[in-house]
Amino acid sequence: MVHLNRSRNFWVIAILFLALVMVAQSCYYDNEEELYPFDAAQCDTVATVTYTNTIMAITNSNCAVSGCHTGVSPTGGLFLDTYQQVREIALNGDMSSRVLVSEDMPPSGPLSRCDMEAIQNWINNGAPE
Repeated sequence: MVHLNRSRNFWVIAILFLALVMVAQSCYYDNEEELYPFDAAQCDTVATVTYTNTIMAITNSNCAVSGCHTGVSPTGGLFLDTYQQVREIALNGDMSSRVLVSEDMPPSGPLSRCDMEAIQNWINNGAPE
């Protein structure tokens, strides 16, 4: 009987040990930025970025959407429907501060690195139309 209990205890301990090893292996954390560092060469920002060919699509899908910076009463009283409105916040630093530095706009989460790179290039080039 004692031999049977030792054998059972051995198997219980072995199974618990294997379970512990499996759990420890599953606690692996991947950081996307470390695994896939940003490479600006992957973005299509080599050509001159303009409001019409690049920035308008970004603002129309992320900023000038219902409930945000468009419509009758936009968030913060800030309209981003036209080139002039977007250019103004680009040149006064608000866009860079909120979208590129703080990354708190849009509220749904930061833009893609390529969109951020395009906005930065656009601002650096004087926000051409």
